[in-house]
Amino acid sequence: MAFFFGSVKYNGQYEEKGLPILMISNHFSFYDGFIQILLNFKVFKRRFYFMMLEKELSKNMLLTKIGASSISKGKRSSLESLGYAVELLQDKENLFLFFPQGKIKSIYIREFTFEKGLLSHVLENVKNDYQLVFNINLINYGTNLRPDLCVYYETQTINADTTADAIEREFNRFAKACFTKLGA
Repeated sequence: MAFFFGSVKYNGQYEEKGLPILMISNHFSFYDGFIQILLNFKVFKRRFYFMMLEKELSKNMLLTKIGASSISKGKRSSLESLGYAVELLQDKENLFLFFPQGKIKSIYIREFTFEKGLLSHVLENVKNDYQLVFNINLINYGTNLRPDLCVYYETQTINADTTADAIEREFNRFAKACFTKLGA
């Protein structure tokens, strides 16, 4: 990442609880997964997994070597893909990265809308305890030749009654705080 950015600044708090992690993050570029891989190495130290659209993964099959699995939205096979995510979240050594927007969106988006159904399926089917981590990645262009990457993360508390809509609201609250910290 040093090639693309002047610096990478990590800002967040995390308490190790020995639980699997579901990370929810904004999705503004092809490189997002690599940003979270670095965050995982630095902070969480888990086996890393993420899901991407089947048509995109078929163009970059090497990504399966670093934890990518596919989903084909709108098809029956998407339930199998989500079942795999649920299975991964049963192992305390795993971190599963989830991009709830469902596709790459502009980094300048201020209000995040989660794609309906995907997160709900995971929430309804994971029966064990796990940690929920929000991650927002922002770029600060400033006056430098290479911009700074600001990686924000926050652990969330969830319970059996937590809904996808509640998580979306909390994610947007966290994102707004991150934009404020950045001065954007």
